[in-house]
Amino acid sequence: MKYTYILLLFLLPLLSNGQSIAWDYQLIAESKNQYTHRDKLSSVTELYPIITGKSGMGELLNTFQAEGNLTNYNFDKDSVRFTFQELYTRFSWKDRHHWTVGKKRLDWGTGMIWNPTNFYIQKDPFRTQNRLEGIFQLNYTCLFTTGSLEVYVFPEKKMEDFSYSLKYNYTGERVDMSVSFLEYTRHQQIGYDISYGGDRFIAYAEGVFRNRAARVYSEIVSGASYAFNASLGARMEYRFREDYLSREEVAEFKKYLSENSLIYDPVGVGKHTLFASAEIKDVYDRFNLQVRTFFDLFSNQLIISPLLVWKKNNFQIELSSMLFTNSLAAYHSQTSLLLSCHF
Repeated sequence: MKYTYILLLFLLPLLSNGQSIAWDYQLIAESKNQYTHRDKLSSVTELYPIITGKSGMGELLNTFQAEGNLTNYNFDKDSVRFTFQELYTRFSWKDRHHWTVGKKRLDWGTGMIWNPTNFYIQKDPFRTQNRLEGIFQLNYTCLFTTGSLEVYVFPEKKMEDFSYSLKYNYTGERVDMSVSFLEYTRHQQIGYDISYGGDRFIAYAEGVFRNRAARVYSEIVSGASYAFNASLGARMEYRFREDYLSREEVAEFKKYLSENSLIYDPVGVGKHTLFASAEIKDVYDRFNLQVRTFFDLFSNQLIISPLLVWKKNNFQIELSSMLFTNSLAAYHSQTSLLLSCHF
């Protein structure tokens, strides 16, 4: 596996420093059953074994985490596969300096649906929990009184393909913000995000400027949410992406939709996309009902997506649907039932 031997070298201090190791174990079992009018019924079962180990020696704390993913496509033969979603170790000195090496998720940005600053991993807008795969990285983070400085290196097989990033975060009483610079495959990206958190009202903005092929493209996300009370809330979000399809390109894309289905984005195809949601839940968050809406201004595609989440102890059920109201959609409808259990 990629970079396994490098990671094992960093694990040696954790396993041989003579200190006792505190281990924590967790197993997440998920079964996702999905129905579409075209592909009919599909079923996937996934297991996520998670192991965390912590060991201390003076003011040095060593943390190790491994999260695997065992996937079985229930209706296909020989479809079992195993990967590591995360596999990393972190050294912390005086709770201020942190060094991380290994495969780990990047959680950048303030947007709920879209995170343009996070080039590598986007959030899954149709999942309440992020179980996406991490990326191999070398990271140093220094914490300050009101912020932090992060330095990343993302190794590749060829030295000239290495990517790196610098990110500064500021944390205030009501305002959080960050700026970042990313160099990847000979392209550059400058990003920013800012959020304001009130008692009931939250507003945020996130954007990037990408330098590709001697041109600079921008992507901007802005949004706000409001909590009417402990049980009722609403949110809106807008995305502009300069390098997405124009109205003429959308029409051309639509002509060859079957060939383009592999790169089809059900949430937005054109340069302007809107998202809105309303939710109602009980005060203990055991029951959550949301109605989510996506609208693409260039393709006129409207998606209505209700979501029901029910929790009981370590068990969780997610029932969601996507209803497409434009012929640009690859499907007319799509319904998913996700059963999740934590041990």
